[in-house]
Amino acid sequence: MILETNSATGCPVCNGFDVLEVACPHCGEWMEDRGRYFDMLADYSPYRPIDDMKKTDGWTDRPTYQCPHNLFCVNCGFYDMTMVAEIPI
Repeated sequence: MILETNSATGCPVCNGFDVLEVACPHCGEWMEDRGRYFDMLADYSPYRPIDDMKKTDGWTDRPTYQCPHNLFCVNCGFYDMTMVAEIPI
């Protein structure tokens, strides 16, 4: 995604514009979106600025305008992480 440097972006799932629907690769059931990856790093992670967390979460999500989300299958227990493309807001 190519954005102007002064464009604001955001995750369409986190902002309620879209729903993350991913089928489990093991059993085929729909996986639950357990939220942003970096919200689970520490107790106060959800309260830190998103761009600040993206500097320290270990992913290349900031320069690529992506939001990492945790996925969990309640049927078989499979855990995964997926990147959601951010959109201009």
